[in-house]
Amino acid sequence: MADETSGRLGEKLEGVVRRVVYRAAEGPFAVIRLDVKGRSVPVAVVGNIGDAQAGETLAIEGEWERHPEHGDQFRATRAVIDLPKSAEGVGKYLESLPGFGPALAERLVAAFGVEAIEIVEKEPWRIAQVKGVGKSRAARAQTDALSRKAEREIMVFLQGLGISPAYAARIRKRYGESAAHKVRENPYRLARDVSGIGFLSADRIAQGMGIARDSPLRVQAGVLHDLERLSEEGHLFGARGETISRTAVSLEVQTELVEEALKALVLEGALVIDKEVEDEALYLPRLHRAEVDCARRIAKLLSAHRPIRLSVVGAEKLTVTQRGAIEKSAEAAVTVLTGGPGTGKTTVVRALVASWQRAKKRVLCAAPTGRAARRLSEASGHPAQTIHRLLEWGQGADAEDRFGFSRKESNPLEVDLLVVDEASMLDIQLARALFLAVPQGASVVLVGDVDQLPPVGPGQVLSDIIASKVVPVTRLSEVFRQAQGSGIIDNAYRVLHGEFPQSPREGEGLGDFFFIPADTPEKVRDVVLRLLSQRIPQAFHIPWQETQVLTPMHRGPAGTEELNRVLQATVNPRGRELVYAGRTFRAGDRLMQIRNNYDRDVYNGDVGYAARVVDDGPEAGVWVEFDGRVVHYQLESLGELEHAFAMTVHKSQGSEYAAVVVPMLMHHRMLLRRNLLYTAVTRGKKLVVLVGQERAIRFALDSADAGRRATRLESRLRQFVVG
Repeated sequence: MADETSGRLGEKLEGVVRRVVYRAAEGPFAVIRLDVKGRSVPVAVVGNIGDAQAGETLAIEGEWERHPEHGDQFRATRAVIDLPKSAEGVGKYLESLPGFGPALAERLVAAFGVEAIEIVEKEPWRIAQVKGVGKSRAARAQTDALSRKAEREIMVFLQGLGISPAYAARIRKRYGESAAHKVRENPYRLARDVSGIGFLSADRIAQGMGIARDSPLRVQAGVLHDLERLSEEGHLFGARGETISRTAVSLEVQTELVEEALKALVLEGALVIDKEVEDEALYLPRLHRAEVDCARRIAKLLSAHRPIRLSVVGAEKLTVTQRGAIEKSAEAAVTVLTGGPGTGKTTVVRALVASWQRAKKRVLCAAPTGRAARRLSEASGHPAQTIHRLLEWGQGADAEDRFGFSRKESNPLEVDLLVVDEASMLDIQLARALFLAVPQGASVVLVGDVDQLPPVGPGQVLSDIIASKVVPVTRLSEVFRQAQGSGIIDNAYRVLHGEFPQSPREGEGLGDFFFIPADTPEKVRDVVLRLLSQRIPQAFHIPWQETQVLTPMHRGPAGTEELNRVLQATVNPRGRELVYAGRTFRAGDRLMQIRNNYDRDVYNGDVGYAARVVDDGPEAGVWVEFDGRVVHYQLESLGELEHAFAMTVHKSQGSEYAAVVVPMLMHHRMLLRRNLLYTAVTRGKKLVVLVGQERAIRFALDSADAGRRATRLESRLRQFVVG
């Protein structure tokens, strides 16, 4: 078959589905054998063609590829399913209907010819008269045949709009039989309802349907798109005037149309306008509710708290400030413990937990990520878990949480003291869920370094709570003897104060902090490769598996995408591999989950290693080990994973590594901030290496303003607590 396919891309094939070899349990991926006219053997077709049934006619577009074990196969990028046109195809189709096998299918074709399927759909009473069928079997066959017909019509309609089979399958799953109607009615709803389809894609679909560029539907969707974009940047709201101007410019419409869109969205419940802000704040409903609920719940906890008597364990070994932090936890329902590296947060947390346990109180410890939870468990000597596990995710428990947590206000946690580490990572929606689950009378201690980056998600909860001054805050500032002399810690504070970090002077020993100049992205990339593959393992005896590359951006020669490609080829060049959607997954790869998956119990930012890779057949996919727990990703789920030899600094929050390597270039200037560099430096335990341009580091040091996020949690807390 190689001579028939070699070198041809973007081809079209049409044939009859002989059989479905494999169909994914979730998603549209399938492997089929297709009988194509003029070919002596069936063609192996792979792709998002999960609706195909034996006997159906399939018109596909795609490209040929060669599988290392199974030879040539056709990867479908577009597929249109039609009813069989031959007696043989009709027979195979009938065989696949419930209750029908080869013998009955043969009788039906003999009785009705190629019209048998149409008769099953429209006149099942005639089918029932065929020997061996009967009324019940005919009725079941009609129901199934009509359902398949509806699916075909929907898929043909959606793909006719330029929607890929994968997204067409998602749309059909979301809307069911009304998919075509809903898309015709308002294609922009796809951006809100279907994962992976954003405003730009929905807009292209709408334009293809002939919807006017000044349509109210388009303008309303544009407003929501602007607010969603702001939320991705960490903001909870958009100022009314700025939002109107931005939307009008981006959509090329008059501002009056945007004003009308705001009114319609408010009436629909898709937008909340907070008029207490000078320019009026435009909120997406979920973010407005999260912010208000979070502030009210904290205020309620504070107002109802009754102090307890607490004897501080190991008080004689603590400073006055450290003891005070523990005592505050017994006096107020919500307190904050913050401070930089080496200031003794771990010491305080261990004494805090021991003190409450000695008082016979129930203690729970949690953190936003699995790695942070494990570090908290080691630090406190008490079991810790992720916040998601703590809140016990459960289907439909709370419509606001999309999936829902079973622990909430009506089913609170059974706890007297809740310790939450890495609290700087708390976004507003997770904070809302957490505080709603805390019972009246309990105490919450938020532990974190407020000088680090704000959370990946919207909001800046820890910073706002501290700024509100409604809860007691302990800031640890004394660096203890055991941390003194550490180049990493010394330089972390130099960065925090806007000073250029220092490498060891000649004759001072090997040291643990270095800056290696490199003036171009290509040189930076080459230095990073040598560091991971040779210099760090040889000089410091730290393997690449314990070294993390942290870079500000995804794109460019020194971004995560390029670095992951070259690092994989350098440090993990061999092993069983799977090539899917243009990416190579290889056994031993470091991989990161990039979105929350409650079913698998893995969350955005979790990092693991590919323990097993299967490149073909029903089990095709990747098994990833997350700290002793293995999770299987089938082909259609691989989009949830990214390679993590290199990752963004944001994604590293809550984690520590034996060594970190940080590219710093002016190409990254849009993201270079002092708190980004500080966060990167504080991820390293034994070694930190900055690679790049001195002026890029100075640019970051001079950019102390991290870009204040648009939130109102601080003012709401003062409003609800002070009155």
